[in-house]
Amino acid sequence: MENHMSQNIAFIGLGIMGLPMAKNLVNAGYHVTGYNRSDKAGNELAAAGGTKAASIAQAVANADVVITMVPDSPDVQAVTLGAEGVLANAKAGALWIDNSSIRPDVAVELAAAARDAGLRPLDAPVSGGEAGAIEGVLSIMAGGEPADFEAAKPVLEAVGKTIVLVGPSGSGQTVKAANQLIVAANIQALSEAVLFLEAYGVDTDAAIKVLGGGLAGSKVLDQKAQKILDREFAPGFR
Repeated sequence: MENHMSQNIAFIGLGIMGLPMAKNLVNAGYHVTGYNRSDKAGNELAAAGGTKAASIAQAVANADVVITMVPDSPDVQAVTLGAEGVLANAKAGALWIDNSSIRPDVAVELAAAARDAGLRPLDAPVSGGEAGAIEGVLSIMAGGEPADFEAAKPVLEAVGKTIVLVGPSGSGQTVKAANQLIVAANIQALSEAVLFLEAYGVDTDAAIKVLGGGLAGSKVLDQKAQKILDREFAPGFR
């Protein structure tokens, strides 16, 4: 893969996590052109040193790597398929990395369509939320061809810390589904525990501190306990 300083990256979807990820790519020395449905995020990327595109076709025209980071399966299909989408407008041989969290079967179908269009697809959903995106320490589980994964690794290393190829196309999304099962169960248990502590009038800050030092400790507890105590429920992703 060529020196990343001369690589062009198209970033489609500058949301809660997409925008900080795109900014981290700019900071790593990549030429980043972003597209988002709302102008505000595109303007923020431009202010950070990237380029704002007026359309998906314009964003991907000269891209060596195309990244999509949108909310759900229909959104990925909308930005990749059709005359104005990624597959019809990206140059042959470009890497397409989908960092969205979508259905594994859709990921497999889109990967096949991407290969037919001459692209090299990876489904590479991320975990770590808004904080992980800002700090560039996301966990990234990738599905696709080993050679494509190795080619994409320098790009992924600009936004993540734990980056693993977990199998063929669709595997990344399968592992992300497992991730969401574990995280959701942890958040539910932590929420019940906080209410239990509050009901019995203990010092909740002290209780969380000691729980975090034992087997009950987890990244969910570290990142979510205080938010639950404060009843701060702003989303970290859509």
